[in-house]
Amino acid sequence: MDAKNADILIVDDTPANLQLLAGILKDEGYKVRPASSGRMALDAIAKRAPDLILLDIKMPEMDGYEVCTALKSNPQTQHIPVLFISALTDVNDKLKAFSVGGLDYINKPFQFEEVKARVSTHLQLKALQNQMEQKIEEGINKIQALSQEIIDTQREAILTLGEICETRSHETGLHVKRVAEYSYLLARLVGCADAELIRQASPMHDIGKVAIPDRILNKPGPLTPDEWEIMKTHSQLGFQMLSVSQRPLLSMAAIIAHQHHEKWDGSGYPQGLKGEEIHIAGRITAIADVLDALGHKRCYKPAWEFDRILALFKDERGKHFDPTLIDLFFENLDQFVAIIEHYRQFERD
Repeated sequence: MDAKNADILIVDDTPANLQLLAGILKDEGYKVRPASSGRMALDAIAKRAPDLILLDIKMPEMDGYEVCTALKSNPQTQHIPVLFISALTDVNDKLKAFSVGGLDYINKPFQFEEVKARVSTHLQLKALQNQMEQKIEEGINKIQALSQEIIDTQREAILTLGEICETRSHETGLHVKRVAEYSYLLARLVGCADAELIRQASPMHDIGKVAIPDRILNKPGPLTPDEWEIMKTHSQLGFQMLSVSQRPLLSMAAIIAHQHHEKWDGSGYPQGLKGEEIHIAGRITAIADVLDALGHKRCYKPAWEFDRILALFKDERGKHFDPTLIDLFFENLDQFVAIIEHYRQFERD
């Protein structure tokens, strides 16, 4: 897909909005199709799937939530990027938009430059996703049997993509390597049969952050409530990017990206899963990610002392973290410290 020649469907029951958005996007070289109702939109999509949809929420007969739900329940249309564009500003409205499968939310009255920037970003992400799907398909057609060399190549690709993601947040690639090793150790200690797969997949835990604006990702201070809601979407975005493949490695990476911010007591995101509802890989990576993130400087905080991290882990046992995994962590603390010391030699001053 050539992003600049992309086919965009605009769905809004207000003619003035359709005309305004169409004008903005046509000026950027996109092919634009209007639809003045949810039903007309579904009919248009059935005839020819667009590359991206701008979708209003409040419409008669069939609102935007219903349209998006219908699209995401259909295997033929579930991967079309949907950007909600609405005058509704309540956080619950935005959360519902993301929960039914929307990738972004633009408030009316909208800024022309914001609309163009968000559309461009999501079309580029879709193009990258299409390239990934094509490469996976080509690989499946060529590969007759897995070998250790192929497995090593997959791991390197995952690790590299994870490192690229970290560079956007001004982190070194060591974060994803340390998280991989912590996760592998903890998975082995708990007797998880997929320990090696978790090790290989965990570097992609934050891949969804490639879609988070730099002004939020690299903000050197606390996020506003609205910024925090945007930041939290990286888990769902990462899942959508990775779940296009049924390959075991990418499937595991999709689970980890989706669930590594869930909490044992159900207070996490994006799904609010509780206890063993959270996949073991998500519970393991949650501990590994927090251990490393707290122990190193970030744009919004200094590095924590190790004793302070241990105190937090004890306090969050059974709250944020799986109590069984936390017990194993403390029982084998020396092995985690050995990983920390090993990677310290590679850290920049």
